[in-house]
Amino acid sequence: MGHDRWDSAVVYQIYWRSFMDSNQDGIGDIEGLRSRIDHIHQLGIDAIWLNPTYPSPQGDHGYDVSDYFDVEPMFGSLEEFDRMVDDFHQRGIMVLMDIVPNHVSSQHEWFQSALSEGAGNPGEERFIIREGTGPGGVNPPNDWVSIFGGPSWSPFPSSGRPLQRWYLHMFDPCQPDLNWHHTDVHERFENILRFWLDRGVDGFRIDVAHGLFKAPGLPNRSGFGDNWSACWDQPEVHDIYRKWREIVDEYEPSRFLIGEIHTATRERLLEYLQADQLHAAFDFSFLHQDWSSDGFRDRIGANLDLWKDTGCLPVWTLSNHDEIRHWSRYAPLLADGLPDGQVASIRYKSLLALIMALPGRIFLYNGEELALPQADVPDEDRQDPAFFRQTPESSYKGRDGCRVPMPWDADSPNAGFTNSKPWLPMPEGWHDYSVSIQHDNPNSMLNYYRSMIQHRRTENWMKSDSIVEVESSSGILSFVKKSENKRVRVLMNFSDSDFRFDNGNAIMRTSDSDISDPFLRPGELAYIEI
Repeated sequence: MGHDRWDSAVVYQIYWRSFMDSNQDGIGDIEGLRSRIDHIHQLGIDAIWLNPTYPSPQGDHGYDVSDYFDVEPMFGSLEEFDRMVDDFHQRGIMVLMDIVPNHVSSQHEWFQSALSEGAGNPGEERFIIREGTGPGGVNPPNDWVSIFGGPSWSPFPSSGRPLQRWYLHMFDPCQPDLNWHHTDVHERFENILRFWLDRGVDGFRIDVAHGLFKAPGLPNRSGFGDNWSACWDQPEVHDIYRKWREIVDEYEPSRFLIGEIHTATRERLLEYLQADQLHAAFDFSFLHQDWSSDGFRDRIGANLDLWKDTGCLPVWTLSNHDEIRHWSRYAPLLADGLPDGQVASIRYKSLLALIMALPGRIFLYNGEELALPQADVPDEDRQDPAFFRQTPESSYKGRDGCRVPMPWDADSPNAGFTNSKPWLPMPEGWHDYSVSIQHDNPNSMLNYYRSMIQHRRTENWMKSDSIVEVESSSGILSFVKKSENKRVRVLMNFSDSDFRFDNGNAIMRTSDSDISDPFLRPGELAYIEI
């Protein structure tokens, strides 16, 4: 195992802007988070993951970093951050920070220096700047497309040069990509890691970990098909993570590196999870999996195979700050087009029970413990740059719907999140999901989450690495978990019909059916001792 405090950790993701506002500016902050630390502790969480905390113009809500050695002023101060880390550590909760190495903000001192010092200054070499094509360089250097839509190149000042120059940004124009072939970039990020590790941070979630380097010559995307192999996942990136692993291994207790990694093949992903690189990689497969027992079986099996080949335990997650919340993804629709709340609730509970029974780490997203659905944010209130870069023909609405602020108190303005105008509007009925309503209700989703996390902490079979017989048949997903003194079959019904199970006794089920009822309802999961 070798990294035991993280092996079965339940991690809670906090999207700063939407968690809790303490100074009434409509945006979540450090003191707001500190005021709600008991909520996280009562959930039974082992660690938190903080979305970017650094100073930023907020062009992409923190993923455009202007200074990696401080805290965004709208969130608080470095001193407040230190107190917050201490607060969590006193409760036995670890702290993961987001780190963004692929790009910086266009307001970062390096990019501003490159802009101001004149053509050809050495600071330009820290970025990817190329002459354009066509007469006068009027066209971008190649055909690469931004993740957010539109060209991945924007004009760079070219005074006194015969050709227009362009800088690369694989995301928004406010996020120029760094040139990781430059030693300054290596040294700066090594210093960044040490700065935060010295402050007690327990590890990092690496944003776009498959990014950083680009293929030599920056060849056109059209020559590579859909796998974008020139833009991502270059072999040099592994030397970076070997060095980062050396750095985190200098610290005690153990520190943790987990990557957001998208690769074209399983074999490429394996490279990141070698013993001298990252401890873990996010699995995003459940975020895009339809309601299918075969699909979930295949996703689970692929992750277990990856674990077998690398020794890196899987990471399971159902929602995050970039995806439609899973209540809405998996809620079946009635004839009137509205979601079937009763079936959705069973499915929702079953999905949590499913990942709680799987070996590895679990990442939860703030608000999912309240069963928050995807919010419908009016276009005029949207904030996501990905929405504004879409073409008129696109139906993509961006990521704001999963980022609407947390509801805390049903009797307070804006459900207790803020007394001023929240940065995103809270839909009608949002108060009904509030912590204040769910806290003392034994049948609430909040208390179900608390209970399941506690079971995972205390039930050895749930934490066990022993899992066998992952199968799918006729819409029924099944696998067996074992501990020294217990064998439990996990059954989940993805079909539209009741399923009779004849062997074993149910010890937990996710519907209101009697524990002795031998029928598994549609959407239901049961733990069956055998």
